Amino acid sequence: MFRSVISHQRTISVLGAPRLFHTGTRIFAGHSKWANIKHDKAKNDAKRSREAYAMAQKIESAARMGGVDGNASLETLIEKAKKLNVTKKIIDNAIKRGTGEVSIDGPALSDVQYEFVGPGGVAMIITATTDNKARTVMLVKNAMGKFNASLSPCLYLFQKKGEVIFEPLTPDESLDDIFEVAIDIGAEDVGEYNDVEEEYDNVKLYRIISDPTDVFSISNQLKERGYKLKDASTKYIADIDNEVPFPEEFAKGFNRALTELDLVNEVTDYFTNIKEEE
Repeated sequence: MFRSVISHQRTISVLGAPRLFHTGTRIFAGHSKWANIKHDKAKNDAKRSREAYAMAQKIESAARMGGVDGNASLETLIEKAKKLNVTKKIIDNAIKRGTGEVSIDGPALSDVQYEFVGPGGVAMIITATTDNKARTVMLVKNAMGKFNASLSPCLYLFQKKGEVIFEPLTPDESLDDIFEVAIDIGAEDVGEYNDVEEEYDNVKLYRIISDPTDVFSISNQLKERGYKLKDASTKYIADIDNEVPFPEEFAKGFNRALTELDLVNEVTDYFTNIKEEE
């Protein structure tokens, strides 16, 4: 169970400045129609291929930002890549590109993001890594057209945050225990993690939300304290006031749009402002 944002807000001081720290149901919401659709799509081979490609790009980025030695985020990504059956050669080459040990062959890759708004006020941020922006935007627009969604500014509806998912030190470690750790290492929010997509074998997990620039620091501090990391990344989280109900009447189109996105290898992730079901 998650503790309410309203009833469990706590204020701490960081370098003398008041800082709001809380555990919350909204950021750490559970099952939803949208999440379940993602779970269904995660089982197809096309998405697994895309995720493997995206993982290589994340490894390269992590190596570029934090180096190799003492980079807990990089180590976590490598572990995830191996579980996705990404070959050692691809992993090693991604690390070498990130550290500048080898040059990037072929056209340079660019990180891009697209903002879409569809029926019912559903907003989506789609991120991609591509060597051909014109081709990628065409593929993404074609996919989102299945949901009658079009390119439209919506980034202001979201906040970019860092996310670190990890196992407790022991099965008995409570949210209160994790809360104290989270305060010490500079997190913004903490809560239990509901593994909707069953990615982590249903083990007990916690999730920390932070400023995106603090992901590497928090990952390293958790590892130093003995925690086993499961994931460390940045993502877009919709503000609670900007969430919308899932548009049931457009479920078929939404489903088709996600299927099409799964076929675009350049797409690395997507985020929505669809409200989680209670």
